[in-house]
Amino acid sequence: MATCKRAVLLATSAALFLATNNLSAQTVAPASPTAPVAPVQPVTLSPSATMPSMPKISAPVAGSSFYTPGKNFLNQEKSAAQTQAATEEKKSTASKNLESALLGEQGADFSGLTAQDLVQLAKSGSITNVSSLLQNNSFNRSSSSDAAQNKILLNKILTELDEIKKSQSANLAAATTGCKPSALPPKILRFIVNANDVLSKCVQVYFSDRESDGSFLLTGDARTLFDNENVSETFYLLFKASGTQNSKTIYTVTPTLSQSKSCDTPLSKFCAAQKMTASRVGNLVTLHLLQDGTMGDLLLDIGSAQ
Repeated sequence: MATCKRAVLLATSAALFLATNNLSAQTVAPASPTAPVAPVQPVTLSPSATMPSMPKISAPVAGSSFYTPGKNFLNQEKSAAQTQAATEEKKSTASKNLESALLGEQGADFSGLTAQDLVQLAKSGSITNVSSLLQNNSFNRSSSSDAAQNKILLNKILTELDEIKKSQSANLAAATTGCKPSALPPKILRFIVNANDVLSKCVQVYFSDRESDGSFLLTGDARTLFDNENVSETFYLLFKASGTQNSKTIYTVTPTLSQSKSCDTPLSKFCAAQKMTASRVGNLVTLHLLQDGTMGDLLLDIGSAQ
Protein backbone atom coordinates (compact mmCIF):
# COMPACT_ATOMS: atom_id res chain seq x y z
CA MET A 1 0.00 0.00 0.00
CA ALA A 2 2.82 2.40 0.94
CA THR A 3 4.61 1.42 -2.24
CA CYS A 4 1.59 2.40 -4.37
CA LYS A 5 1.29 5.83 -2.80
CA ARG A 6 4.98 6.43 -3.40
CA ALA A 7 4.61 5.54 -7.06
CA VAL A 8 1.67 7.93 -7.53
CA LEU A 9 3.57 10.74 -5.85
CA LEU A 10 6.58 10.23 -8.08
CA ALA A 11 4.46 10.27 -11.20
CA THR A 12 2.76 13.48 -10.16
CA SER A 13 6.05 15.17 -9.42
CA ALA A 14 7.42 14.19 -12.80
CA ALA A 15 4.39 15.61 -14.59
CA LEU A 16 4.67 18.93 -12.77
CA PHE A 17 8.39 19.15 -13.65
CA LEU A 18 7.78 18.60 -17.34
CA ALA A 19 4.97 21.17 -17.48
CA THR A 20 7.14 23.77 -15.79
CA ASN A 21 10.01 23.25 -18.25
CA ASN A 22 7.70 23.59 -21.31
CA LEU A 23 6.23 26.87 -20.05
CA SER A 24 9.67 28.31 -19.47
CA ALA A 25 10.79 27.32 -22.95
CA GLN A 26 7.80 29.03 -24.57
CA THR A 27 8.37 32.22 -22.57
CA VAL A 28 12.09 32.47 -23.29
CA ALA A 29 11.96 31.54 -27.04
CA PRO A 30 12.22 34.62 -29.35
CA ALA A 31 9.25 35.48 -31.66
CA SER A 32 9.41 34.47 -35.35
CA PRO A 33 10.20 37.36 -37.76
CA THR A 34 7.11 38.83 -39.70
CA ALA A 35 7.36 39.89 -43.38
CA PRO A 36 6.82 43.64 -43.98
CA VAL A 37 3.48 44.68 -45.60
CA ALA A 38 3.65 47.06 -48.61
CA PRO A 39 1.80 50.32 -48.17
CA VAL A 40 -1.56 50.70 -50.00
CA GLN A 41 -1.31 53.07 -52.96
CA PRO A 42 -4.25 55.47 -53.58
CA VAL A 43 -6.41 54.60 -56.63
CA THR A 44 -6.46 57.33 -59.29
CA LEU A 45 -9.48 57.32 -61.71
CA SER A 46 -8.84 57.82 -65.42
CA PRO A 47 -10.28 61.10 -66.74
CA SER A 48 -12.20 59.18 -69.47
CA ALA A 49 -13.78 56.74 -67.04
CA THR A 50 -17.31 57.49 -65.94
CA MET A 51 -19.17 55.98 -63.09
CA PRO A 52 -22.44 54.23 -64.01
CA SER A 53 -25.55 56.16 -63.12
CA MET A 54 -28.90 54.86 -62.01
CA PRO A 55 -31.76 55.13 -64.55
CA LYS A 56 -34.15 58.00 -64.03
CA ILE A 57 -37.87 57.30 -63.73
CA SER A 58 -40.12 60.13 -64.88
CA ALA A 59 -42.95 61.01 -62.61
CA PRO A 60 -46.40 60.52 -64.19
CA VAL A 61 -47.81 63.66 -65.82
CA ALA A 62 -51.36 64.64 -65.14
CA GLY A 63 -53.60 63.50 -67.95
CA SER A 64 -51.23 60.78 -69.20
CA SER A 65 -52.50 57.22 -69.44
CA PHE A 66 -50.82 54.07 -68.20
CA TYR A 67 -51.00 50.77 -70.04
CA THR A 68 -54.06 48.73 -69.30
CA PRO A 69 -54.23 45.17 -70.64
CA GLY A 70 -56.75 45.01 -73.54
CA LYS A 71 -57.25 48.79 -73.61
CA ASN A 72 -55.67 49.31 -77.03
CA PHE A 73 -57.80 46.52 -78.50
CA LEU A 74 -60.94 47.99 -76.98
CA ASN A 75 -60.06 51.45 -78.31
CA GLN A 76 -59.48 50.06 -81.81
CA GLU A 77 -62.73 48.11 -81.66
CA LYS A 78 -64.61 51.20 -80.50
CA SER A 79 -63.00 53.32 -83.22
CA ALA A 80 -63.92 50.75 -85.90
CA ALA A 81 -67.51 50.65 -84.62
CA GLN A 82 -67.72 54.45 -84.70
CA THR A 83 -66.32 54.55 -88.24
CA GLN A 84 -68.80 51.92 -89.41
CA ALA A 85 -71.68 53.78 -87.75
CA ALA A 86 -70.63 57.02 -89.45
CA THR A 87 -70.44 55.23 -92.82
CA GLU A 88 -73.88 53.66 -92.37
CA GLU A 89 -75.30 57.06 -91.42
CA LYS A 90 -73.86 58.61 -94.58
CA LYS A 91 -75.31 55.79 -96.69
CA SER A 92 -78.70 56.17 -95.02
CA THR A 93 -78.67 59.93 -95.59
CA ALA A 94 -77.64 59.49 -99.23
CA SER A 95 -80.37 56.88 -99.74
CA LYS A 96 -83.00 59.16 -98.20
CA ASN A 97 -81.86 62.08 -100.35
CA LEU A 98 -82.01 59.88 -103.46
CA GLU A 99 -85.48 58.64 -102.59
CA SER A 100 -86.65 62.21 -101.93
CA ALA A 101 -85.31 63.27 -105.31
CA LEU A 102 -86.91 60.31 -107.05
CA LEU A 103 -90.22 61.00 -105.35
CA GLY A 104 -90.14 64.67 -106.29
CA GLU A 105 -90.80 66.34 -109.63
CA GLN A 106 -87.14 66.25 -110.62
CA GLY A 107 -86.99 62.45 -110.39
CA ALA A 108 -90.25 62.09 -112.36
CA ASP A 109 -88.88 63.74 -115.52
CA PHE A 110 -87.89 61.02 -117.98
CA SER A 111 -88.68 62.88 -121.18
CA GLY A 112 -85.64 61.35 -122.88
CA LEU A 113 -86.76 57.77 -122.24
CA THR A 114 -89.37 56.55 -124.73
CA ALA A 115 -91.07 53.25 -125.40
CA GLN A 116 -89.22 53.15 -128.73
CA ASP A 117 -85.91 53.33 -126.84
CA LEU A 118 -86.95 50.45 -124.60
CA VAL A 119 -88.05 48.33 -127.55
CA GLN A 120 -84.62 48.81 -129.15
CA LEU A 121 -82.83 48.03 -125.86
CA ALA A 122 -84.92 44.89 -125.43
CA LYS A 123 -84.10 43.76 -128.98
CA SER A 124 -80.39 44.22 -128.27
CA GLY A 125 -80.73 42.16 -125.08
CA SER A 126 -79.78 45.06 -122.79
CA ILE A 127 -82.93 44.79 -120.70
CA THR A 128 -85.39 42.04 -119.80
CA ASN A 129 -87.44 42.28 -116.61
CA VAL A 130 -87.50 45.20 -114.19
CA SER A 131 -86.18 43.37 -111.12
CA SER A 132 -82.86 42.77 -112.91
CA LEU A 133 -82.36 46.54 -112.91
CA LEU A 134 -82.45 46.83 -109.12
CA GLN A 135 -79.91 45.69 -106.54
CA ASN A 136 -80.53 43.50 -103.47
CA ASN A 137 -83.82 42.22 -104.89
CA SER A 138 -85.49 45.46 -103.76
CA PHE A 139 -88.30 45.02 -106.32
CA ASN A 140 -89.66 41.88 -104.67
CA ARG A 141 -89.11 43.22 -101.13
CA SER A 142 -90.99 46.51 -101.63
CA SER A 143 -94.53 46.78 -100.35
CA SER A 144 -97.09 46.82 -103.16
CA SER A 145 -99.68 48.58 -100.98
CA ASP A 146 -97.53 51.67 -100.26
CA ALA A 147 -98.22 54.25 -102.99
CA ALA A 148 -95.20 56.43 -102.08
CA GLN A 149 -92.83 53.45 -102.10
CA ASN A 150 -94.22 52.26 -105.43
CA LYS A 151 -93.64 55.71 -106.88
CA ILE A 152 -90.04 55.61 -105.70
CA LEU A 153 -89.67 52.09 -107.09
CA LEU A 154 -90.99 53.13 -110.51
CA ASN A 155 -88.70 56.14 -110.65
CA LYS A 156 -85.71 53.98 -109.69
CA ILE A 157 -86.55 51.60 -112.53
CA LEU A 158 -86.88 54.44 -115.02
CA THR A 159 -83.64 56.00 -113.78
CA GLU A 160 -81.80 52.72 -114.41
CA LEU A 161 -83.39 52.39 -117.84
CA ASP A 162 -82.36 55.93 -118.70
CA GLU A 163 -78.76 55.17 -117.68
CA ILE A 164 -78.75 52.04 -119.84
CA LYS A 165 -80.09 54.05 -122.75
CA LYS A 166 -77.31 56.63 -122.37
CA SER A 167 -74.64 53.94 -122.24
CA GLN A 168 -76.09 52.15 -125.28
CA SER A 169 -77.06 55.22 -127.30
CA ALA A 170 -74.39 54.55 -129.94
CA ASN A 171 -75.87 51.11 -130.62
CA LEU A 172 -79.53 52.13 -130.72
CA ALA A 173 -81.22 52.30 -134.08
CA ALA A 174 -83.02 55.50 -135.00
CA ALA A 175 -86.63 55.57 -133.82
CA THR A 176 -89.12 54.82 -136.54
CA THR A 177 -91.63 57.64 -136.91
CA GLY A 178 -95.22 56.53 -136.86
CA CYS A 179 -94.37 52.92 -136.01
CA LYS A 180 -97.48 51.12 -134.79
CA PRO A 181 -97.47 48.81 -131.77
CA SER A 182 -97.05 45.11 -132.42
CA ALA A 183 -100.22 43.15 -133.19
CA LEU A 184 -98.84 40.18 -131.23
CA PRO A 185 -99.10 39.74 -127.46
CA PRO A 186 -98.33 41.36 -125.22
CA LYS A 187 -100.35 44.29 -126.52
CA ILE A 188 -102.93 46.91 -125.61
CA LEU A 189 -106.44 45.92 -126.72
CA ARG A 190 -108.27 48.98 -125.44
CA PHE A 191 -107.25 52.29 -123.85
CA ILE A 192 -109.94 54.93 -123.43
CA VAL A 193 -109.81 57.99 -121.15
CA ASN A 194 -112.87 60.27 -120.91
CA ALA A 195 -114.19 58.97 -124.26
CA ASN A 196 -110.81 59.64 -125.93
CA ASP A 197 -109.19 56.72 -127.71
CA VAL A 198 -105.62 56.84 -126.43
CA LEU A 199 -104.67 53.61 -128.20
CA SER A 200 -105.19 55.21 -131.62
CA LYS A 201 -102.60 57.84 -130.67
CA CYS A 202 -99.96 55.32 -129.54
CA VAL A 203 -97.03 54.96 -131.93
CA GLN A 204 -95.02 52.44 -129.85
CA VAL A 205 -95.58 50.23 -126.82
CA TYR A 206 -93.10 48.32 -124.65
CA PHE A 207 -93.86 45.48 -122.20
CA SER A 208 -91.11 44.23 -119.91
CA ASP A 209 -90.73 40.53 -119.23
CA ARG A 210 -92.97 39.46 -116.38
CA GLU A 211 -91.64 38.70 -112.92
CA SER A 212 -92.29 35.36 -111.25
CA ASP A 213 -95.37 36.86 -109.54
CA GLY A 214 -96.67 38.40 -112.79
CA SER A 215 -95.50 42.00 -112.22
CA PHE A 216 -94.41 44.01 -115.29
CA LEU A 217 -93.78 47.49 -116.69
CA LEU A 218 -95.83 48.95 -119.55
CA THR A 219 -94.53 51.98 -121.46
CA GLY A 220 -96.18 53.72 -124.41
CA ASP A 221 -95.42 56.63 -126.75
CA ALA A 222 -98.36 58.72 -127.92
CA ARG A 223 -98.82 61.76 -130.16
CA THR A 224 -101.60 64.04 -128.99
CA LEU A 225 -103.02 67.10 -130.72
CA PHE A 226 -103.53 69.84 -128.12
CA ASP A 227 -104.46 73.42 -129.09
CA ASN A 228 -103.48 72.67 -132.69
CA GLU A 229 -100.03 71.53 -131.57
CA ASN A 230 -98.64 68.01 -131.55
CA VAL A 231 -97.51 66.97 -128.07
CA SER A 232 -95.29 63.94 -127.54
CA GLU A 233 -96.21 61.93 -124.46
CA THR A 234 -94.73 58.81 -122.89
CA PHE A 235 -96.64 57.01 -120.14
CA TYR A 236 -95.10 54.52 -117.73
CA LEU A 237 -97.33 52.08 -115.83
CA LEU A 238 -95.85 49.73 -113.21
CA PHE A 239 -98.15 46.75 -112.61
CA LYS A 240 -97.03 45.24 -109.30
CA ALA A 241 -98.74 42.05 -108.16
CA SER A 242 -100.29 42.44 -104.70
CA GLY A 243 -102.08 39.12 -104.22
CA THR A 244 -105.15 37.27 -105.44
CA GLN A 245 -108.87 37.79 -105.01
CA ASN A 246 -111.62 35.49 -106.30
CA SER A 247 -109.03 33.56 -108.33
CA LYS A 248 -107.85 36.80 -109.94
CA THR A 249 -104.35 38.27 -109.70
CA ILE A 250 -104.59 41.80 -108.31
CA TYR A 251 -102.16 44.52 -109.37
CA THR A 252 -101.32 47.84 -107.78
CA VAL A 253 -100.75 50.22 -110.71
CA THR A 254 -98.35 53.16 -110.37
CA PRO A 255 -98.34 55.69 -113.25
CA THR A 256 -96.10 58.53 -114.33
CA LEU A 257 -95.98 60.65 -117.50
CA SER A 258 -93.49 62.72 -119.46
CA GLN A 259 -94.57 65.36 -122.01
CA SER A 260 -92.74 67.47 -124.55
CA LYS A 261 -94.99 70.30 -123.40
CA SER A 262 -96.87 70.45 -120.12
CA CYS A 263 -100.57 70.40 -120.95
CA ASP A 264 -103.88 68.95 -119.76
CA THR A 265 -104.35 65.90 -121.99
CA PRO A 266 -106.42 62.74 -121.38
CA LEU A 267 -103.18 60.87 -120.58
CA SER A 268 -102.16 63.49 -118.01
CA LYS A 269 -105.53 63.10 -116.28
CA PHE A 270 -105.19 59.31 -116.29
CA CYS A 271 -101.62 59.34 -114.90
CA ALA A 272 -102.60 61.81 -112.17
CA ALA A 273 -104.95 59.27 -110.59
CA GLN A 274 -104.08 57.71 -107.24
CA LYS A 275 -104.46 54.13 -105.96
CA MET A 276 -105.20 52.47 -109.28
CA THR A 277 -105.73 48.71 -109.29
CA ALA A 278 -106.09 46.12 -112.03
CA SER A 279 -106.99 42.44 -112.17
CA ARG A 280 -105.91 39.55 -114.36
CA VAL A 281 -107.84 36.53 -115.53
CA GLY A 282 -105.82 34.24 -117.76
CA ASN A 283 -103.91 36.44 -120.20
CA LEU A 284 -106.21 39.49 -119.89
CA VAL A 285 -105.49 42.40 -117.54
CA THR A 286 -108.31 44.88 -116.92
CA LEU A 287 -108.14 48.32 -115.33
CA HIS A 288 -111.23 50.45 -114.69
CA LEU A 289 -110.81 53.98 -113.34
CA LEU A 290 -113.40 56.40 -112.01
CA GLN A 291 -111.72 59.08 -109.93
CA ASP A 292 -111.98 62.88 -109.66
CA GLY A 293 -114.05 63.14 -112.82
CA THR A 294 -111.69 60.93 -114.84
CA MET A 295 -112.96 57.72 -116.44
CA GLY A 296 -110.49 55.21 -117.77
CA ASP A 297 -110.70 51.80 -119.37
CA LEU A 298 -107.55 49.80 -120.11
CA LEU A 299 -107.48 46.22 -121.40
CA LEU A 300 -104.23 44.33 -122.00
CA ASP A 301 -103.36 40.99 -123.52
CA ILE A 302 -100.14 39.88 -121.81
CA GLY A 303 -99.89 36.57 -123.63
CA SER A 304 -99.70 33.12 -122.11
CA ALA A 305 -100.01 32.90 -118.33
CA GLN A 306 -96.78 32.03 -116.50
